[in-house]
Amino acid sequence: MQFLTSELAAKSHSTIDVARGFSLLPATFSEAMSLDRRLTDPLRRIVLLTKRDVSAGTVAVLIKAAKRQPLGLVVCVDREALRLRNQDYLIDDLGSIPNVQWLRPKFNDDELLAAVRNSRQALLRVPELELASALVNREFSLRYQPKVVRGDGQNWKTAEVEALLRWEHPTRGSVGPMDFLPELEAFGMMRTVSEFVLHEAAAQLLRWRKGGLELSACINLASSQLNNPKLADRYETIVKERGLECSNFTFEIVEHNLADSNAPHLQVVKQLRERGFRISLDHFGIAAASLGKLIELPVDEIKIHSAALKRARQDDVVQKMLAAVTGLAHNLGISVCAEGVEEQETYDFLEKIECDKLQGYLISEAVMPDLIQSGYSAESIDIHAVA
Repeated sequence: MQFLTSELAAKSHSTIDVARGFSLLPATFSEAMSLDRRLTDPLRRIVLLTKRDVSAGTVAVLIKAAKRQPLGLVVCVDREALRLRNQDYLIDDLGSIPNVQWLRPKFNDDELLAAVRNSRQALLRVPELELASALVNREFSLRYQPKVVRGDGQNWKTAEVEALLRWEHPTRGSVGPMDFLPELEAFGMMRTVSEFVLHEAAAQLLRWRKGGLELSACINLASSQLNNPKLADRYETIVKERGLECSNFTFEIVEHNLADSNAPHLQVVKQLRERGFRISLDHFGIAAASLGKLIELPVDEIKIHSAALKRARQDDVVQKMLAAVTGLAHNLGISVCAEGVEEQETYDFLEKIECDKLQGYLISEAVMPDLIQSGYSAESIDIHAVA
């Protein structure tokens, strides 16, 4: 689930803490047009509007989006002040959107947390009992999406897979994570499911090894799990009990202020790295602020989002920025992975800038573990033969 705010509001500690506390994916807009673009995909999201964001344009965009799919809306305005300025229509239009929470402009953290919690609750689709039964009945499983790693010369090899959670629902078939991850967070089940993913991925690595395939695994780690000071010890125990090394696993995290020495999750991230786990920073931005902080980040890898790759296809400046990010990361000993590689043109560009890892439908979709064993090897691969 996404937490969409203005670029200015995104810098507030309150919004950062809310996104982290509920494991919401932060995203920003600058004006009505960029808000409209953000609201085109089917992702569940909560939108935060401050008094600076409320305009006829943004309200019209939100009304249109709410007709396509439900969204959460938190509005922080002085409604009386708007009425005095003869802008009653904005209040009425916003009030017509289902699942709107009103806050005073100078809200406190508890008020914002409560409003976002209420918005999230209204967006939940799966009953708690149904998810609890899925855990008991072992209806969760993993698919694995291969990543190819740059080898010597022009060769690429499959050395890593990303473990992706699926729910094998008895009547709806295979259900993707976006349809139930917000519920796992809301019902306090994320810790149990995260440990299941690590257990299952470790067991699968061993099964592949018996078949002669040496791979490592990449696992998405919800921000809420980084609140647990015992996380590194627990995960190390799970891995060592399987006879594996922590270095066989990379945790992907979405954390926007790891370069801040006061970041609450920084200590847990450092503990994971001290145990030998690798850390990959997902959704790494290409803005100047991200580049400036790259040298301070306690990570082993940055992951370029597919949205940046799409922009690069149409914008030479973005291409140059991605090349600069890759070069700087390499100089700092940080590897670079690109996700969402779907076209030959994108592959050619990433090969040119010497990106270290590629992942996407051009390589392979997420598949059952048996297909990894039969279709891939740890040797060099023809990138055109595995799509």
